[in-house]
Amino acid sequence: MAFYNGVTARLDKRRATEVIYLDFCKAFYTVPHNILAAKLERYGSDRSTVRCIRSCLDGHVLLVIVNGLTSKCKPVMSAVLQGSVLGPILFNLFTNDIDSGIEGALCSFADDTKLSGAIDMLEGRDAIQSDLDRLEEWACVNLMKFDKAKCKVLHVGRGNPQYRYRLGGKWMRAALRRRTWGCWWMKIWT
Repeated sequence: MAFYNGVTARLDKRRATEVIYLDFCKAFYTVPHNILAAKLERYGSDRSTVRCIRSCLDGHVLLVIVNGLTSKCKPVMSAVLQGSVLGPILFNLFTNDIDSGIEGALCSFADDTKLSGAIDMLEGRDAIQSDLDRLEEWACVNLMKFDKAKCKVLHVGRGNPQYRYRLGGKWMRAALRRRTWGCWWMKIWT
């Protein structure tokens, strides 16, 4: 609610605003166990708690069976259990530092992340691009990837110049829009 209150407050002041919707590729399946454990220790978890969580995550293997033929077992080195009580909590702890150095408004819940800022001045556009560069750097450092096909820009507000932004060297797509009675109504299709 706080995120959207900030967006609507900017719109009430007639400021052109961008909302960037970001999506991680296979988010829950790509959380590296060793980086998660290091972050848990950095956040103050004691060693026995970290060991307990590692024991829940480690020890899983993956194999494939096709037409009765079985592959060799491979250890699973990344993933938090999606659908479990602990999975979203661990993912939120893993992404807890994602907002470090971000100028705009950033909102994360599990694997959904939104970035927003006013762009009625060029400095606003540059700040959003800088934030996207920082987020891409965070993803690389933490061995995560954004699903660039699902990441979109929502241009809102009158006179919005509809700037284009890059995420990891790829231009982001704008969300679909249509004009109705002088107002911009946006719909995001994912």
